Amino acid sequence: MRIKVKPEDFIVYEVADIRPEPQGDFALYRLYKRGATTWDVIGDIARRLRLKASAIQFGGLKDRHAISYQYVTIRHGPKKDIKGKNYELSYLGQTKTPMSKARLKGNFFRLLVREVKISPEKLSREIALISRYGVVNYFDEQRFGSVKHGLGFAVKELILGHYERALYLLLAEGSQYEMKRTEAFRKCLKKNWPNFSACLDLAPSPWERRLLEFLASHKPSKRTFKRAFALVNREYLFMLCHAYQAYIWNETVKLYLKNLGLKLLPVPYLLGELLFYRDFPEELTEAILGTKIPLPSPRLILDQPLKELMEEVLRLEGIDGLEKFRTLAKGATFKTYPREVAIIPQKLKYETVDQNKVWLEFFLPKGSYATIVLKRLFLLPETN
Repeated sequence: MRIKVKPEDFIVYEVADIRPEPQGDFALYRLYKRGATTWDVIGDIARRLRLKASAIQFGGLKDRHAISYQYVTIRHGPKKDIKGKNYELSYLGQTKTPMSKARLKGNFFRLLVREVKISPEKLSREIALISRYGVVNYFDEQRFGSVKHGLGFAVKELILGHYERALYLLLAEGSQYEMKRTEAFRKCLKKNWPNFSACLDLAPSPWERRLLEFLASHKPSKRTFKRAFALVNREYLFMLCHAYQAYIWNETVKLYLKNLGLKLLPVPYLLGELLFYRDFPEELTEAILGTKIPLPSPRLILDQPLKELMEEVLRLEGIDGLEKFRTLAKGATFKTYPREVAIIPQKLKYETVDQNKVWLEFFLPKGSYATIVLKRLFLLPETN
């Protein structure tokens, strides 16, 4: 299976509870982008309009290797279209309230999957199974930031009190914004760590420069690295916390499905393997399609069986229970919310182009990953 060979192979249409109103302080736009991250485009729009990037509101981050359509608002923004190198911002009208994650309902996908190794008959059967039994609602690799480099989670190191290691992963192996202009900064830090003054001029944001100035002016110590977290951008720190929560959630759901006695099939991914079912007994419908499991948090109250599963995962991570799933660093907090164990893709259709290519269309609620649906559909091993 190959996806995203060209941006035209992966098309995403954002679905949101927002529309033009007769009046309002916010200009509403439809953003079309191709072969660029949402942050790349937002950064360019902000420079053109001489605004801070934070003044431009949107619902979700869309993949670089795709064509996507999403909603954007700008308070007192220009009532005109804006065209950039790889994007078009189309003015739709005014609205009283800004775009946000809360207004995002989900995404509709149209995807071309290449090098398909599945017969039309089997594809039809698998589509029918997914339409009936759904797909495990795992977080996919896109969520896991610096782990793409195989070096672990910054927030795990923070929980364990390894403050310098956590800062290194946060600064040198990750970025608040997935922008090309951060690459030189990260390379400089990797080469010169802990000579922070060598990279000051490359800092891509004011908070990163303030952080490096603090580190450069204080003797390296556990206390210094711990205090430095007070200067980390709160939104970025929250994103890193959520990434580690997502990993713990994935591992907990795998144990949950195992305990239900399901026949589970492995699919490899960056952090090990994901486990999928093809179907399940009717009596387990509520336990799978009707169940939500919250993300881990130190104040989370769970039924005992589920708490034991999540704490088993945490112990394997070196964390002694949910109450220890916390940090002493200012701003590093863990907000929880319930997430469906499994979802059924809506409006699921497919069209075979030839024996090696398939077009797929479906809608997923916000927070769910189209790539998980593709892994379930095309990568499950054969069974007897």
